[in-house]
Amino acid sequence: MDANEMMALYAKAQDYTNVPVKQGELSPRERFFATMEFKKPDRIIDTEFGYWVDTLRRWHAEGLPQWVANNDLADIYFGFDVWQKSVPVNNGLLPKFDEEVVSDDGEHKIIYDTDRVKCQIFSNGKDSIPHYIDFPIKDKKSYLPHKQRLNPHTPGRIPADIAALGEKVKDRNYVLSLHSGSTAGRIRDWMGFEGICTNLFDQPELLDEILSDMKALYTYTAVEVTKYMSIDLVAWWEDIAYKAGPIVTPEFFIEKCGPVYKTVLDIYRKNGTKYSFVDCDGDFRLLTPAWLNNGVNIMFPLEVNAGLHPENLRKERPGIRMMGGFDKVVLLEGKDAIKKELNRLKPLVNEGGFIPHVDHRVQADVAYNNYLYYLEAKRDIFGLPNKVGEVKTLQ
Repeated sequence: MDANEMMALYAKAQDYTNVPVKQGELSPRERFFATMEFKKPDRIIDTEFGYWVDTLRRWHAEGLPQWVANNDLADIYFGFDVWQKSVPVNNGLLPKFDEEVVSDDGEHKIIYDTDRVKCQIFSNGKDSIPHYIDFPIKDKKSYLPHKQRLNPHTPGRIPADIAALGEKVKDRNYVLSLHSGSTAGRIRDWMGFEGICTNLFDQPELLDEILSDMKALYTYTAVEVTKYMSIDLVAWWEDIAYKAGPIVTPEFFIEKCGPVYKTVLDIYRKNGTKYSFVDCDGDFRLLTPAWLNNGVNIMFPLEVNAGLHPENLRKERPGIRMMGGFDKVVLLEGKDAIKKELNRLKPLVNEGGFIPHVDHRVQADVAYNNYLYYLEAKRDIFGLPNKVGEVKTLQ
């Protein structure tokens, strides 16, 4: 596959036309539903979490074509299924804050980012987690600029062509998804780790106000979108846990954040939504009641090094649906370890309700050949037909 062929496939993956399906095979939508309903699909979805920019840069020197420069292009090049397409709603700050450069010594820049967080980043654009210096929300007064940007009625929240889009996706054969938003995860971004933890006790009314504003925004989006279409998969993001567990108390998340999920997901479910997943790193097990009791039914990405082995989670919560669960660290350990890790996940794949992939973005210390072997072994073990760089259709 050359760059022009790949870009043509990429463009087709971004539109809302149906994807090609070979005779006798399930469509991506049928395959996803069958998997999550614990039935026996023809095979599982072939998908991955993604890569850091520095990972792709390293791989360019090891054989990856230079034009494979981001995650979307990598998905096409590596031959993954085009199994979902998203409705582009804006459930975040609108407008975002302008980025402001405070200083730049050639190696590091100190900036105010588009959330108005003061942080240090690399001057050369190296892809890494910033070093955070200060956070914008400290009290009710400092919350006001963010509150204004959570106004549900700000133009641009809903695509202008939402009615026409609804017609395009009516007879789709792929999963139609939508990113609904975040609760404590976004508050953590704006207050910092210490800020949200202390304000659970010092300013609980401020957290209540922010969550109320978020609920109003996400509810508005849900009502508007479901006037025109039914969403198959509603996505959420939190990232409020690490190896030792959640950074907020389970009581807070269950009592305060859970109702936001319920209110919003009730709207989608009344209009045909079957599935909702949450993207949360770390060991989130103490938070699962807030999700499972309020409409979220898929856990993702199951970071093994944080203690979240998917087989153990399934034992703790029989019937739980999951995505991820392949320990990313194993990609450093060679072929035997990679194959062993994949085989560890095979019983869960056979049981159903589970789509395996690497449990976070692939880090830059992973050799390109190791990753290629991972894809080859994964496809061999799970009976996946796709090939790297040889994609001729969109499935």
